[in-house]
Amino acid sequence: MKKFSPLILLASVVFCSPAQAQTPFHTFDFVDINNINARVMVHGDMFWNPDSGAASCEFPKGSGKHINFASAIWMSGYDAGGGLHVSAQTYRQTGNDYWPGPLDASDTLTNATSFKWAHIWKVNRTDIQYFQSLSIWDTTTVPANILTWPGKGNTHAKGNAGYLLTITNDMAPFVDLNGNGTYEPLLGEYPDIKGDQALWWVFSDNGPAHNATHGKPLGVEVHTMAYAYKRCTLIDNVIYFDYNIMNRSPRNYTNFRIGLWDDMDLGYSYDDYIGYDSTHRMGITYNGTTDDGGIGGHPANSYGTHIPTAGITLVSLPGDSGPAIVPAGSYTSYNNDFSSYGNPVTDTQYSNYLRSENGLGIHFTNTFGGPGQPCLSQGSGPATNYIYTGDPSDTNSWSECNCKNIPGDRRFIIASNDFALPSESSQHLVMALVTTNPLLSNGCPTAKFDSIKTVADTAWYNYHNPPLPIPPSGIANLNSIKNVLIYPNPAHDKLIIENPGTSIGEETISIYNTIGQLLHLPVSKSGNRMEADISTLPVGLYLIRYHNGEVLQTAKFMKE
Repeated sequence: MKKFSPLILLASVVFCSPAQAQTPFHTFDFVDINNINARVMVHGDMFWNPDSGAASCEFPKGSGKHINFASAIWMSGYDAGGGLHVSAQTYRQTGNDYWPGPLDASDTLTNATSFKWAHIWKVNRTDIQYFQSLSIWDTTTVPANILTWPGKGNTHAKGNAGYLLTITNDMAPFVDLNGNGTYEPLLGEYPDIKGDQALWWVFSDNGPAHNATHGKPLGVEVHTMAYAYKRCTLIDNVIYFDYNIMNRSPRNYTNFRIGLWDDMDLGYSYDDYIGYDSTHRMGITYNGTTDDGGIGGHPANSYGTHIPTAGITLVSLPGDSGPAIVPAGSYTSYNNDFSSYGNPVTDTQYSNYLRSENGLGIHFTNTFGGPGQPCLSQGSGPATNYIYTGDPSDTNSWSECNCKNIPGDRRFIIASNDFALPSESSQHLVMALVTTNPLLSNGCPTAKFDSIKTVADTAWYNYHNPPLPIPPSGIANLNSIKNVLIYPNPAHDKLIIENPGTSIGEETISIYNTIGQLLHLPVSKSGNRMEADISTLPVGLYLIRYHNGEVLQTAKFMKE
């Protein structure tokens, strides 16, 4: 269990007045399809259990050990009059800035609406594949998570406690087969998820209370999709968090920043170091000793001598354009105290930490004086936007390991650069939680960042080049005609129809759209294999009829 500073608890007494108090919602779920079992919550924070104060980001899944403790997005910006607006959260002692649900036309969110939207929708790729295999779509056959998905106009959408939702704006993404802008699962439409498992929810910062930072709310609405892959490769050590941030207020913001705050504990909380890798825009946590938990008597959640290295990498930021990416705006940290480099209490202090400044507005500095010399991120050295930028294996670079800092309970903030966020505009940020497998060499003084960079490379590559879905039964075939393979499904340019057995007559195929129109497409044949060119087809659901002698069979496939 995490031990909080008594001063933080005192702060909650000072700032959480009865007039502001609102009970947070307890809805949560897990991204749990691969090697990580990570808790997410409708208030936008993740990786921990607020009720018990325990970590909830288990790795390896089933081990009882955790690579993270708590994380949330922080945002700040300035209105046309120079007024500061800030939204952020840490451990909820002072309240909540974020509440589940979308903002209304006056950019506010009532407690009643928030209650109905206090829900996380979870869909596995196999759920969609099963849905696609159905011959009849009705309320008794369609899986509930597909039927109630909160797509625009879905008359079957349900939220918390089964409440019916009326959705007139764009919400959760879906495959719109007929292009009418309305989600209609009984017509074959389904959630447009990323990965092999996805969780979707929405939260906003102008809800029943705004008492975590005690600043002015921004009036932003955040659509979130957390997703992961299960492929028995390094991608199984990655979870993505995709944030679409929409300014629903009438204000045009300048110098807007968004960042990730993270209290990334590796097992035992009090023997960690942090570092930064600019190439991957990645904040890293590694162990400050070769024996995690050794100085604390080896509590049950400690890794011992086989320790992972974990990180948060920003795979997409405002300002990225195609292959060209912008650097992160800042990577900073603060102490678990109430010094000038300690826990933020005011809205200005939260905003400062997003901008490489401490609570007093003093810029972070690089005090590295050489191997073995004590070096912090504050003092008389040159100003820096990023702290601890060296690999611990390079003794001439600035790292906590080379500085021989006292290991402890670290937390960091990694942020974007400033950008404009006009009224009714949106911006996109995608971060990935990445981790290496537990190894003997991952603690200082033998720690190095090669392995975590390799996992980050995997996260970046698969974000920009998403792997194709794995069909049921592990073969490239979905809803296949008996003894015939139809793949890939979904397909993009080519659809393969292959008969591995013996033909009993001439083989032909015909392809139709969902209203029964025959589509004349180029088809080539070689032996028992046919290849249909579907590159000109619009995205959607189609039927294929396979004719072999006297056998006539029909199946479905998707064009993506």
